[in-house]
Amino acid sequence: MTSSAMPGRLRRYPRRRRVVGDLRYWRDVDLPGLHRRSDLYVWLPPDYDRQDTRYPVVYLHDGANLFDHKVAFAGVTWSADRALTALHEQGLDVIAVGIPCSPDRRIEEYSPYRQEGVGGGDADRYVAFLADHLKPWVDESLRTRPEREHTLVAGSSMGGVVSMHAWVARPEVFGGVGAFSTAFWVPGEPHLRDIETALATRHTSARFYLDVGGREEPDHPRLQEEYVGGTERVVAALRASGTPVRYVYDSAAYHFESAWAERLPSALAWLLSGYAVTRPDDQAAAERGLGPAVRRAVQRLGRRIARGQTPR
Repeated sequence: MTSSAMPGRLRRYPRRRRVVGDLRYWRDVDLPGLHRRSDLYVWLPPDYDRQDTRYPVVYLHDGANLFDHKVAFAGVTWSADRALTALHEQGLDVIAVGIPCSPDRRIEEYSPYRQEGVGGGDADRYVAFLADHLKPWVDESLRTRPEREHTLVAGSSMGGVVSMHAWVARPEVFGGVGAFSTAFWVPGEPHLRDIETALATRHTSARFYLDVGGREEPDHPRLQEEYVGGTERVVAALRASGTPVRYVYDSAAYHFESAWAERLPSALAWLLSGYAVTRPDDQAAAERGLGPAVRRAVQRLGRRIARGQTPR
């Protein structure tokens, strides 16, 4: 499919909103295929305007909840600006694109299957918007690394559902998935089977981060079991297929933005680089290749970091 016309000028987000870092946005954009309009948020690494580096991109659902508490659900955000800034300080840079959900059709857009009494069924349209319109806009406007291995998609709850579906439907576009507290129970068995079938039959490289809390639905034991059971079923399929996966179970975590904010930095760090960590024996071999003086300096630096001292 040919992408639609560009959405206009990428504006700087108002400084008075006190977002950390360089947040920009496309204002009041028509979203092709979704029959609605929305702002679209783009967070750029701190050195973006001073370098010619190209960056990976993570597409984040429920984008109004990422950066600005004044537009976020319940006034609480993922603190994504702070997480992305912290990653930059660790040497990990990524462009983050936030897509606000539909104000009245969130489940419809985020679920690939319609369930009686719940809704859903339009996730293919939403994924087509991401892959065929938004991604080309971003790649044309910014210095991205457009290859699938540098294109991530992530979200929570129903955003986790549509992130998984984005990989199932368009594996040639999305090479990494972050699924936080995913509501697999909403689309139900057909969605879980889609994931299992895709993992059993595909051999394209991808990596997945999944997590779930022990208090997603503390007042509804059956739903709590569904959150954990659905997530662990997908994790089991990922393990069986030999696909890179990180799974986190936090027994104290609720189904809320503050919980996802706490887990976001480590999730992105793993999706960006942790999944490809060097084997310990390779690290040891590389260290043995250093001269004695350099090796001692590295060891001293490691001890300082362990004591919480920031290297100069």
